[in-house]
Amino acid sequence: MDLIRTTLAAVAMTIAAAASAQTLKMEPQVVGVTTYEASTAVNLVVVKPEIKLDNLDPSVFTVNTNGTDRNVLSVYPSDARGAFDPDGAYIALGLEKAAGRGLGLAKGDGVWRDQYSIEVGLKKGKVLKVGKQKFTAIECKTDKALKDFLSEADYFNKGTFTGKSTGKPGEETLTYAAYEPWSLKGDGKANPLVIWLHGGGEGGVDVSITLLGNEVVSLIRPEIQSHFTTEGGADGAYVLSIQCQTMWMGTSKGFGHGEYPSLYADVLKSCIDDYVDKHPDVDRNRIYLGGCSNGGYMTMHMLIRNPRYFAAAYPTCEAYLDENISDNEIKALAEENIWIVQSYDDTTVDPKTHCIPTFQRMVKAGAKNVWMSMFENVQGIDNPGQRLMGHFSWCYLFNDAVTKSQEQTTGDVKPSNDGGGSVAPQGHANIFEWMNAQVLTAPEVPQRQNGPRR
Repeated sequence: MDLIRTTLAAVAMTIAAAASAQTLKMEPQVVGVTTYEASTAVNLVVVKPEIKLDNLDPSVFTVNTNGTDRNVLSVYPSDARGAFDPDGAYIALGLEKAAGRGLGLAKGDGVWRDQYSIEVGLKKGKVLKVGKQKFTAIECKTDKALKDFLSEADYFNKGTFTGKSTGKPGEETLTYAAYEPWSLKGDGKANPLVIWLHGGGEGGVDVSITLLGNEVVSLIRPEIQSHFTTEGGADGAYVLSIQCQTMWMGTSKGFGHGEYPSLYADVLKSCIDDYVDKHPDVDRNRIYLGGCSNGGYMTMHMLIRNPRYFAAAYPTCEAYLDENISDNEIKALAEENIWIVQSYDDTTVDPKTHCIPTFQRMVKAGAKNVWMSMFENVQGIDNPGQRLMGHFSWCYLFNDAVTKSQEQTTGDVKPSNDGGGSVAPQGHANIFEWMNAQVLTAPEVPQRQNGPRR
């Protein structure tokens, strides 16, 4: 009899517990993506619980992104886009950065993938109390987390520009993103413009890929913006990132390394001109052009085709074969203000056949303001001690770690991870301070002579 009573009591307790146990349903809303020196990662998850939560203790929640368990650092009430709102109907969960280079978001064919899973749960043994209700589980999962996401790319205005193709009939359409801080737009003064051209893996029609794929968004962060000064004395610069649909190295005769004009040579220049025309507060004497790999190639290509248009250029691991640059073009390039960045162990673009001989030829041609930072290899700065691909020299640029140049000599290159060399160009502390100091001196316009017309 005692056994029967004990069994019945246990069953009753189980039934009561089951009756009191509840699952809290949450609807996934959006994720936040951060770009790092060599990858991107989800660092924020925003969800909408079916009831407003009182307990926002991060220690009770679990988050799994794309199959990886994440450490929840913070939880706060928010609006649907993750902005703090004490009365918000949503909650945002801030995540600790994952190990390694973060959780990469695979992309291909110029678009982000949307197959990316997010699951929010409750830690084992934890109970979430909301008023008189107790929840012992959370139901919140999606496999389409990247249908929409938050990132620093949201601070840019997006647009497209169509113009004539180069080397063949027809037109090409570029996509662009422009960062225009209100502090500069309203000052009534002339402002510098920093242009970035993407690498071979970031072409397409979604410009957020160019902004996040190589941490281009670092150009709008305070660390780099603070190196630029406007005509009015304020800190900052406009940033324009331009994306072609394929690769800048595409030509009418196929993929090239400088043998033929890029398909995008004319439309890119027209796009820049159009942007400057529509933004009269851009200082036409302080337009700076740079890019990595494919974009570095295009930077050199634009300098060759448009001499003395850009106040300075900062090609990074540039892919323009030196053998395709004529002596006359070298002489013209020697008159430009250029700071090249690359790593000596780059196996994607060999510096010994690209930037090194080009730099040495420019020096021999009398260049006064041409510099080259040559690193030994690419070490992680965001993750110290981590060795990255030698091609990733843009990581030094975007981490504000390009501080020195090689000597202006035709002698041997001496790679150095101490800023890229041993010389401080023009006495400046880093590449961005040097860039900020470069101002294009427009040629004087000849005065019309009075006299009879012919």
